[in-house]
Amino acid sequence: MIHQPASSFYEAHVREFILEAEELLKLHETLTKVYVQSTGNPLWVIFKDMERVIFYVSNRSPSSWHH
Repeated sequence: MIHQPASSFYEAHVREFILEAEELLKLHETLTKVYVQSTGNPLWVIFKDMERVIFYVSNRSPSSWHH
């Protein structure tokens, strides 16, 4: 018979990951509601804006950042 003692180790990590994911979803919902209240925009607008990936680009070159 072959034992797999490490399987409980992975199960603990999966449970922890699920709890963290649930907490992140709650935080996302709370933050979305704060944005709705503070901006006056509808929920769907805030949700759509939060799901976008936005990259901000500087007009200056990296060599000029420290001057």
